[in-house]
Amino acid sequence: MSHLAAVLQEPGDTALAARGPLAGYRIEGVVGRGRHSIVYLAQRPESCGRSRVALKVARRARLQSIGAAPEMRNEFAAMAALAHPHVVEVFDCGFAGGADWLAMEYAQGGNLEARRRGRHPEAGAFELLHQAASALSWIHRKGWVHRDVKPANLFLRKDGSIALGDFGTACRRDAVDTSPPGAMVGTPRYAAPEQSEGAPAGPAADVYGLGVCLYEMLSGRPLFPGETLAEVLGQHLVAPVPQLAQELAAWQPLLDAMLAKDPGRRLPDGQAVVLQLERARQCLSRPHGGGSSHASRNPP
Repeated sequence: MSHLAAVLQEPGDTALAARGPLAGYRIEGVVGRGRHSIVYLAQRPESCGRSRVALKVARRARLQSIGAAPEMRNEFAAMAALAHPHVVEVFDCGFAGGADWLAMEYAQGGNLEARRRGRHPEAGAFELLHQAASALSWIHRKGWVHRDVKPANLFLRKDGSIALGDFGTACRRDAVDTSPPGAMVGTPRYAAPEQSEGAPAGPAADVYGLGVCLYEMLSGRPLFPGETLAEVLGQHLVAPVPQLAQELAAWQPLLDAMLAKDPGRRLPDGQAVVLQLERARQCLSRPHGGGSSHASRNPP
């Protein structure tokens, strides 16, 4: 059995750092877990430049499913083709010992999910939204849809800038959808109404997910507080967009435009969000609540 396969059978995560290199990368610890993969903080081989990376490794149960092997390589190909200042940078991928792995940029600031409790200052929310929208604008212009925009996939770098990551469910707009009929792709709490109905997701679905993130950044609470999956999906389908507090009222028109139930009435893509933000920059980025804005890397 290969070392990589042995690591994937490890019953816990505490012993990983003591083991030898995994696919040439020295494991330091776990930084995230998903349904289909575990993400480790790892040291790159010395010859590869930047030393610390996030190493995403498919879970054993996922590896046993049909078609699992190509998925991470497809994700790598998508992220490499969509290189942008506000998209997570990828370095390498491989398959060894029965495991798919993907090496990518390690965002030292974690993700927005970890900071979801409490409100973001308006100026900070503006910069984060502008950067995320610029990433969506780029991938939409390139003919891709992310399909799972949520705080856990918006990563914060050391300089405070944001990067969109986890392209595991991303697809080209012109690609044949291989999902089972009626299956929902995405995360229910952030999925657009058309996604919850099993319809194909277009760029407007990414805008909706980003709108949910925006509401949470501004208000410090979930858009819809349903306790069950059925409740959450039903609220996305029929419940009106909540009204922001009076001091945040300037954001309401943008929020309504991003969260329209009908994708035909919603802002159509990331570029439309960027343009709307630019028009309202002076009003929306005014720091009513204090705090400083986040740095932007090469804004579009």
